[in-house]
Amino acid sequence: MVLGLTIASVYVVQTISEIPVERIRKFEKSTAIAQSVSKVDSDVLLNKSDLEDYWLFTESELSFKEFIELSISSGKLTKYKNGFLSHDEMTLPMVALNECERSSCYQRRMSFGEMPSVFWKGLIGIEDARFLNHFGVDLKSIFRAIAKDIAELRLAQGGSTLTQQLVKNLFYSNEKSFKRKIKEIIVAIYIETKFSKEEILTAYFNEVFWGSFNGVRIKGLYSASLFYFGKKPNEVAPFEAAILIGLLKGPYFYNPLTHLDRLKQRTKVVFNKLVDMNLFSKSADRVWTDKEWEKWVVDLKKRALSNRYRPLIYISRITENAGISSYEQFVLVKSSIDILADIKEKYSEEDVAVKMVIGSLKDNNFFSYYSKWERDKIKAISSERNSVGSTLKPLYYALMSYMGLNWSDEVESGEITLDLVSGKWSPRESHKVEDEFVTVSRSLQESLNRPLVRLADKYGFKNLEPHVKEYIPTLQVPLAQYPSQLLGSIELSTYELFEVYKKILKRECEEVALGNKKWEDTILYILSDPSKTTIKRIVSKNLSSLSFFGKTGTSNNGYDNWFVFYDGWNLGVIWTGIDSGRSGERLRLYGSTTSFKIFQDFLLTRGRRLGELSCEKSGH
Repeated sequence: MVLGLTIASVYVVQTISEIPVERIRKFEKSTAIAQSVSKVDSDVLLNKSDLEDYWLFTESELSFKEFIELSISSGKLTKYKNGFLSHDEMTLPMVALNECERSSCYQRRMSFGEMPSVFWKGLIGIEDARFLNHFGVDLKSIFRAIAKDIAELRLAQGGSTLTQQLVKNLFYSNEKSFKRKIKEIIVAIYIETKFSKEEILTAYFNEVFWGSFNGVRIKGLYSASLFYFGKKPNEVAPFEAAILIGLLKGPYFYNPLTHLDRLKQRTKVVFNKLVDMNLFSKSADRVWTDKEWEKWVVDLKKRALSNRYRPLIYISRITENAGISSYEQFVLVKSSIDILADIKEKYSEEDVAVKMVIGSLKDNNFFSYYSKWERDKIKAISSERNSVGSTLKPLYYALMSYMGLNWSDEVESGEITLDLVSGKWSPRESHKVEDEFVTVSRSLQESLNRPLVRLADKYGFKNLEPHVKEYIPTLQVPLAQYPSQLLGSIELSTYELFEVYKKILKRECEEVALGNKKWEDTILYILSDPSKTTIKRIVSKNLSSLSFFGKTGTSNNGYDNWFVFYDGWNLGVIWTGIDSGRSGERLRLYGSTTSFKIFQDFLLTRGRRLGELSCEKSGH
């Protein structure tokens, strides 16, 4: 007897010691992400659907409808066709932190006081009517479950309390075994002695799994409200709450997209039972009609089976100051996902991806993004290199300008042949140039090859080489024997190219500050008119008359496509291309039709006007 008690006591102590029960107290309100404040400039047009999606993931307690009504009544916003026009500068709340440990998952913890009572009352009524009175296990339910298990010679019925369900979700698997069940009971009783009923309910609603859509796991009440109804928990109606409570019994078994009839029946039972128990008022809500169910499923598909929330899930993980606001991050990632979707429609077999680095010239804060969430972003951004195409041409022109090159000088555009150790080399143009001579500025703006090679030959490959090495340590030397590097046969990572441009643009502005250059002689100015550069045929009317620095680049049969920009606020490098398994077949992809389009969509929808394109604005 004593030995048996001793063994049992040791087993209990050991079981409890294996469990990190302090995780229960982690379920508190999440903190905001340490990002730049999301400011919206006056007199800019905001996309309504973008703003609504963004609002769902912020820390604001206001509903989107309340926010819009307040903004319109205060004169900050005006309805304008399909969007909103901002009359005054506004500050949007930042995105709340995604607390799920997995990459494709969303979880946002709430305090008990934030949870609408309709949920915890409904859950107790359906799952554990004696929750407020038992000590972690319900003996009546256990005995009833044991009797059924014995009768059927298997674990047919669980008899679990909410506390036991929490223990299983937090600490154990779904494996059905008597050993796991005993451990679950021991830990549940222990938790009841350590934590209040409110703390247990809070942990339950923050941790419980509510299914998954499009590869994204839905964890907790907040996440479920967003994905299933596009609402914050305090906006969910009683019948909608009954749907969510009904789903908890089996998110896959009752999946509305695959088993709607099951969910309808389950929800009807749950709702009627809660009304009968006076937990839901009959006047509070009503059972949905078939048309309302069908409309919900259509809306659910738009939310859950699209990439609609993916940008917000991504940026909700950023905990450092990223240089650009959370709303700008959202719009930028959304633009990249939309462009990728368009490319995949044409090239469904290709492994397409996007990499981006965007930051200020003034400090070291930057935002980085890699569209393949399952891979190492830091490695992809900083170490994995791609052919840069013509994106480095502005660097070479800037370096030669320090050697005496003038933008008004003329240079021959015809064929040129160099005698290399490897043989004769004659660069080609991507398009026909009618004029025999072009100005240096036009040569850069149109990204011509032959004039650049002629200029490098004129100023001396040997003289240019050490200056280029300062920016590109991996340069093959002697440059005179590898002149194709001037035209793009150099590989750099996205971050390395960002650093090259950050260094050369800062130097350009330093030259202006020292009086060695005029603003009009900087590469920032020469490439600031989109109607004269390689994007002139694709730039939108809204941007064609504005000034921003931009340089495209295309290489490797369309597998590497770049756009480098400075918009008066931030410097950015965007790469769009094929990550792996390159077939060698030519793709009709270009920097102007991929990476530039991401930038253009971002610029048009981010809620900010262009910054002033000047060296003073960049901090010099």
